[in-house]
Amino acid sequence: MELVFHLPVFEGPLDLLLYLVRKRKINIRDISISQLADEFIQYVEQMRKLDMHITSDFLVMASQLMEIKSKYLLPSLSKKEAEKLQQQEEEIYRRIELYEKIKNLAEDLNERLERFSGRKVVRLSGLPFIHEEKLKKIIKSVLEEIRLRTNVYKIRRQAFTVDQAVEDIEKIILEKVEIELKDLLTMCVSKYQVIVYVLAVLELLYLKRLLLVEKGDGYILRRNDLEP
Repeated sequence: MELVFHLPVFEGPLDLLLYLVRKRKINIRDISISQLADEFIQYVEQMRKLDMHITSDFLVMASQLMEIKSKYLLPSLSKKEAEKLQQQEEEIYRRIELYEKIKNLAEDLNERLERFSGRKVVRLSGLPFIHEEKLKKIIKSVLEEIRLRTNVYKIRRQAFTVDQAVEDIEKIILEKVEIELKDLLTMCVSKYQVIVYVLAVLELLYLKRLLLVEKGDGYILRRNDLEP
């Protein structure tokens, strides 16, 4: 009889899939979808036995993985079926890779917030530093807006860097002189882009190319070449 005392808490099916890859310490594409399917189903069953809440996202992913695995059990596939199977596998790998990129950016963001919250990076009208909880609240609000207006299953590869975000933000500030942080982040179309924009804002503040002004529950970003 197998005893399971605890399981990690996963944010979603992609978080679990990434965990299954990372525990093997191999590249994402070095593990077969069939192996991932078996281990994913095993973890979902353990979660069920422990009466852990299982969202529909996990069940949808389990169904997709088992569909792919079942096709490998068929004696033969037509050319069209084989191509479709390859596309399905590629989509799973691509989503895991993108999720890993987002997760790494989120971890980088948390590290920067922790580092910046203890330093007097921004000195303006009595604001000694960026309030970590306030910034996280703004980010959470923006991410919820994005979640409501996008389809969570349509995940595309996004070749978007912090350097590109820095350029975008500086162009916006040059035109508008100042902008509310939440309004800036609301322009983003994905969680990935929000995280990249936040990292870019922190970079610009650190380099003193932007000023941060506290306004109620939020912040205003302002060009640093203006008179106070």
